[in-house]
Amino acid sequence: MTRTGLVSIVMCAWKPRGDWFRDAVSSVLDQRDLEFELVLVDDGSPEPVESLLDPTDDPDGRIRLVRIEHAGLAAARNAGIATARGSWFRFVDADDVLEPNSTARLVALSDGGRWITYGTTALCDAQMRPTGMKRSTLAGSIARECLLYRFDVRHMSMVFPRAVVEAVGPWDTTLRQCQDWDFVLRALEQAPARGEAAIATYYRRHGEAVSANVARAVDYETLVVDRYFARHPEEAGTEIEREARAKLLLVRAKAAPALGMGRRERLAHVARAAGLHPRRTAEEVGRDAYWASRAAAGTAARRLGLR
Repeated sequence: MTRTGLVSIVMCAWKPRGDWFRDAVSSVLDQRDLEFELVLVDDGSPEPVESLLDPTDDPDGRIRLVRIEHAGLAAARNAGIATARGSWFRFVDADDVLEPNSTARLVALSDGGRWITYGTTALCDAQMRPTGMKRSTLAGSIARECLLYRFDVRHMSMVFPRAVVEAVGPWDTTLRQCQDWDFVLRALEQAPARGEAAIATYYRRHGEAVSANVARAVDYETLVVDRYFARHPEEAGTEIEREARAKLLLVRAKAAPALGMGRRERLAHVARAAGLHPRRTAEEVGRDAYWASRAAAGTAARRLGLR
């Protein structure tokens, strides 16, 4: 049964590193000024994650443990949603750290559930030393901005009203990567969003990240875009689609080393992007630090008439 005022913080874990996992759990239990539950989903870890917990850390019984057969992150989040009782949801990872007041602030900002809300994510190294920030100032109906890669916010720094989560439907289990972008995009199609500049999450980036799966990630990004236009056929063939497709080509070009592409193929992707949307391509080639640091960017820009 749903409990008004309760926030369900859903954390999924599969073979987590013990110290990072305990830090993540502690940061949830340290959330202040609100009523919450931690729905901890064990995605079939060989060693149950319950064994990593100290019962004395949760004297108030706020952890609700769910164990499923290993099925992947999206399925685990869906299992968490199915058992959660809260009026709001926050989806967090098992190796990140939440800022203690962040959930309460974001719930207050939602104005009784009218808004999806977000804060800033501090990007950190494995030792939790900040290396950068992911933030946005966008507000209102911003699904298109999210589609076009202009909403630079991480899902763990967002709070979603239950009505939005129910309208969105389950996390897509067919997406092995990019599930978070797909879910956030579908959520932003359902409700407006607004945010704050304060840090909500310290996001740990480490060597176990998915850099080895760049090619697959780019393919799944394309699938997310395809599905957006399947939901919105009235926008097919418009400037919105041309810009979205151009951006996907630029993502492929930027990932060229990981994808095994040479300089000629990379420039061909940029040329195709320019044919679809010259302005967005000029923005990327002219302003992005990646392109600015490579001699090929200048060659591409001159060939395309962007400089």
